[in-house]
Amino acid sequence: MKILKSLFLIVLTSHFALAQEYKSEPISHEKESDIKTLTGSSHHSGAYGAIMFKASEFNDKTFAMMGIKGGWIINRSLAIGIEAQGIIPTAKFENIDPDPDERAILLGGYGGLFVEPILFSNNLIHVTFPIASGAGWLGYHEDWEDNRYRNRGDELIDDDVFWYVEPGVGVEINVTRHFRLNMGVTKRFTQDLELVGTSNKDFNKPNYFMTLKIGKF
Repeated sequence: MKILKSLFLIVLTSHFALAQEYKSEPISHEKESDIKTLTGSSHHSGAYGAIMFKASEFNDKTFAMMGIKGGWIINRSLAIGIEAQGIIPTAKFENIDPDPDERAILLGGYGGLFVEPILFSNNLIHVTFPIASGAGWLGYHEDWEDNRYRNRGDELIDDDVFWYVEPGVGVEINVTRHFRLNMGVTKRFTQDLELVGTSNKDFNKPNYFMTLKIGKF
């Protein structure tokens, strides 16, 4: 009987000791608040709107473009948004119009979605890698100045739609907390673009851009 009582006391003491030790140990399961999510406490969200200026080349002529873009910035490291840009009709081309005395001007534009990885966004000078993709339209139009003193109506000589992908790299400067200046180069790759008197690769050229961004970064 004494032996049984002793064993009972040992087991009872061990049980209370293990229970106390279990209570004092931290719970090993990960807390729900520690899960990393897009909307969690560690997430930073921003946005910006921008005006873009580009210089490029088409059919051996230099031309300029102007456009707008807007993006959502995730954790200061990735921007996602939309953009659109149009050609400023200043470049003039010969031997496009059936009339050899007529010149043609280039009209058109393109736009779509973009993603823009951003490295070291908080630094004064940092690097971005914009990649855009979408669709566009280009056309040769009779030069308005040539037709100003003639009895001919303005006419579209030829036009076409196309798809494009445009990757690039830019250097960005934090001018103020809400204004950034981005400059760099992109390369445009098009598909299904065919225009009279023009190679289907003539629009696959580098673009030198400057973007003025205003927003919450």
